[in-house]
Amino acid sequence: MRAKLTLLAWALGLLALAHPALVPVVLDVLGIAVAMAAAAVVGVIGWALANISFTLTAASVLLLLRVFPGIPRWFRHSWVASVAAVAPEKA
Repeated sequence: MRAKLTLLAWALGLLALAHPALVPVVLDVLGIAVAMAAAAVVGVIGWALANISFTLTAASVLLLLRVFPGIPRWFRHSWVASVAAVAPEKA
């Protein structure tokens, strides 16, 4: 990965030397792209903090599913049993 980044840096450096008038334009475009990516990250973090109870609930469900992998199967069986107890004709 480091070798590829080095080659990319060299290629961009050579392009900057060959076309110096394009450097400010490219830097502006890259700056806008970085700013948009940062705004998206801040937006996601802000949403997660504003909806902290939902975020924590989703995280706890994911952890429980990792710790107890049979929960979805158990939940399906218990759901069918509860429907059968309430409405036997629908089970």
